[in-house]
Amino acid sequence: MKNKLAVPTTAHQLDQYALLEHGRSMCLAGQFDQLQLLLQQISQASFNPEQTLLLEVLMLYPGSASPPQNHTKLLQRAMNLHELAQALGSDLARAWIWEAMQLIQISLQLHHAALHSTAMAAEMFEHCARPRDAMSMRVSRCLIMIHCEMYREVIAMSETLLKQRELLDTIALVNLLRSSASAYYFLGNETDGDEAKLAWSNSLNLHQECLRIAQQARIDKFILISHTNIAVLSASLGMRKETNEHLLYVEGMQGLAESINISWSYWIRYCEILLLCQGAEFNHGWQLLLALANELATDNMVTAPVQDAVFKKIVRLGKQRGYFEIALDASERHLELSRQRRHLLSKTLSDTIDDVMAVPHLQQKNQKLSQQGYALEASLARRNTELSQALSKLQIEVDIRSQAEQALQRAHADLEEQVRQRTQELEQAMRLVMRQEKQLALSRLVVGVAHEMNTPLGNATIAASTMQHLCQNLLLDINGPSLSRSKLQNTLSSISEGILLLSRALNTASELVQRFRSLAIEQHQESLTEYDVSHRCQLLIEGWKNRFRQAKVEVYLQSPTGIKQIGYPNALSQVLDQLIDNAMRHALLTTQNPQLDFILSADETEICIEVSDNGLGIADENLQRIFEPFFSKQLGLDGIGLGLSVVHSLVTDLMQGRIKVENRVTSGLSVVISIPRMTKLPQLS
Repeated sequence: MKNKLAVPTTAHQLDQYALLEHGRSMCLAGQFDQLQLLLQQISQASFNPEQTLLLEVLMLYPGSASPPQNHTKLLQRAMNLHELAQALGSDLARAWIWEAMQLIQISLQLHHAALHSTAMAAEMFEHCARPRDAMSMRVSRCLIMIHCEMYREVIAMSETLLKQRELLDTIALVNLLRSSASAYYFLGNETDGDEAKLAWSNSLNLHQECLRIAQQARIDKFILISHTNIAVLSASLGMRKETNEHLLYVEGMQGLAESINISWSYWIRYCEILLLCQGAEFNHGWQLLLALANELATDNMVTAPVQDAVFKKIVRLGKQRGYFEIALDASERHLELSRQRRHLLSKTLSDTIDDVMAVPHLQQKNQKLSQQGYALEASLARRNTELSQALSKLQIEVDIRSQAEQALQRAHADLEEQVRQRTQELEQAMRLVMRQEKQLALSRLVVGVAHEMNTPLGNATIAASTMQHLCQNLLLDINGPSLSRSKLQNTLSSISEGILLLSRALNTASELVQRFRSLAIEQHQESLTEYDVSHRCQLLIEGWKNRFRQAKVEVYLQSPTGIKQIGYPNALSQVLDQLIDNAMRHALLTTQNPQLDFILSADETEICIEVSDNGLGIADENLQRIFEPFFSKQLGLDGIGLGLSVVHSLVTDLMQGRIKVENRVTSGLSVVISIPRMTKLPQLS
């Protein structure tokens, strides 16, 4: 006795068996679209030997292989897998193999061979303690026996199986009732009179039971088949009302009907013709019946069951109505149809036998290929040895390179640490330099403020000291014995001059403080306004017109009209005014043919204003310091060095723009100011 494979006990094994069983169920139910998705999931799972074998068997079932394989090759593959299943001792795999074989044999119309496969599958399922699957195979046996015209045997076997109805699932029960009903229907076609009506009535009852079960289970396919079969039987029994009722159901499911069987429309027409032939419209129905027979004669063998029913009905009605020639012709055409069926079956069987006879030749080729494979394996073994030796050498080289890479990585890590330390040192040095630069700038600022403030404050001190001395002398003279009028006038005149000197000194100091405060944008209280930049520039130039005329300065303005900006118009005027003042005071004072150019341009986001002159320019070493407060080459003479510092503060901080100063290639200085079309509110701290 062969050893049986162990029954799966772990949850993982149960899951794998369940996946395979689900795939088999989809094949049997015709759910081929969902089956392909499940097969993708199954391909990623890991299996034990029996599960691997079951997966191979599953690929024999209809719809599992894409593209479909040759049926004869599938049968040969099934036999090879059966030998493997015997070696493994897997009754379940053998049961699946016999089941798949009977499906393949039905497709090849090898119905008698399919009967044997079905019986073997049922026996194997019994050994596996799966009585429901065994019952399903016996039901399949009944369906195959219909094709073998074993009608009475089907009826007897169906009655036996129906006694164990509790073991049948819904689909198996419906198939069993259908097979029995079909057997009764074909027996009725072979007889006449009351015997035929009795057989058709039994078939009708069974199909009606099929319909009730299918409706309860909501299986559309069997609902449609049952309605169609009931319509055919009702028409055969002359039940006009019932026939029309079921035909209406079939017409409502026409889309499904065409997807199941292309001969469904012929069955519907056959029912309608039967109703006409049984009433006063016999002649019209008879003509339609003959026309249907001629139409079916040009069709393929798919509609053979309809042709069989039509020819038999023509023969029966022809004998009853005296159309003997037509009945004889229909009988001959029916015999020709039977001959074509047998010829097709013989051809299929012949092709199968040819394929089977070719198997020994293929096996011989396989043996030769196996011998060549052995020689190739020996050659590969030698090559593998050589490759192993080469691999060992490569491994040694890899180890050396790995050590070198590790050393390189350590050196790289050390270098990165040194760079990090040097970077930290550099950052500290930069911060120190920045502090020193800030202190230096602050020192310059303090020196500048002290230098500029020293003169007016010194003058104010001298004036105050002189007036104090004059006041003291005046008090002595008043308290003395005599004070002349002229002396009082001289003293008061001197005090008045001292007051004027003190006032001018204090005003100068106040002006310096105000200009110094203008470095902070917080002192600029203007609000954002939309204005015309080009118009503002024209107004500014008009304001300087007299001074330009006096200094003989030529002014050129190149500006498109309508350049709008949302910003600070007064701040822009202050900036441009300071630039013009600088040019007039320093650049163009000693220049022959002095010239001042204004060029405005704009794009979607920015406005550019260039102010250039043909004056002296600025030394390169001073260009970097021109925006520093109190930086001026004429400090203490005609400037205090705050103009460009205020300009820079207004442009960059308040107006959120950019300013660039550079010497022109020819001569003079160029100042380029870029400001955004829309200025944002400044974020003041």
